[in-house]
Amino acid sequence: MLTLSIDDQKTATDLMTFMLNKIDPEGTHLAANTVSEAQEMLSNDVQIVFLDIEMPGLNGIQLADKIKREYDGINVIFVTGHPEYSFEAYSVHPSGFLSKPVTEKDIVRELKELRYPITEKQPRLQVQCSPFAVFADDEPFEFKRKATMELFAYLVYKKGAYCTNGEIIALLWGDGTEKQAYLRKLLSDMRECFRDIGSEDVILKKYGKTSVNMNLLQCDGSPQVIAEEYGWIE
Repeated sequence: MLTLSIDDQKTATDLMTFMLNKIDPEGTHLAANTVSEAQEMLSNDVQIVFLDIEMPGLNGIQLADKIKREYDGINVIFVTGHPEYSFEAYSVHPSGFLSKPVTEKDIVRELKELRYPITEKQPRLQVQCSPFAVFADDEPFEFKRKATMELFAYLVYKKGAYCTNGEIIALLWGDGTEKQAYLRKLLSDMRECFRDIGSEDVILKKYGKTSVNMNLLQCDGSPQVIAEEYGWIE
């Protein structure tokens, strides 16, 4: 299950992702604390959005309306400490409504009543961990730049954790600000190549950080062996 929790209070999203990871440990549970950050993370692969109503700028009800117009089949569950908004919130036909403070039991209850049932998508991309290789619909997949494959291998090795640009540069090429432009070229190559096969959502961006959505990959082997192949030392 791929979820996105949106609340301007980081303590609220931290608690939601903590509970969601306990309920669905195999899923990917993202969080955003601003509308602009949320819009970077939204895609048709997101299955549930847990959305605070009272936020600065575009409020939750307006954002929910935008999400429902731009994406198909995303369940929006409002999470709020202001029950007076409930009547207005239901005007956008959400999948559920949670009142703060939220408990795991509350979340499980709403998950059972989703407007759009969760269906598991068969990953188009397959990753062979040793020797490292990528396949799209069982056909070998290559990037335009050879170094992009090592960059993608590192993101798979990190198993969905966000990696900063500085971390990637230091590990793959050593310290050096001159490598920032090179990294941007590789990230652009990666996104373009995945976009060409309709799998651009496998790469997640967040304020100078990058990760891979492991839910959209079928991994053969343990990602831990990738470090040995490329000789990385963390």
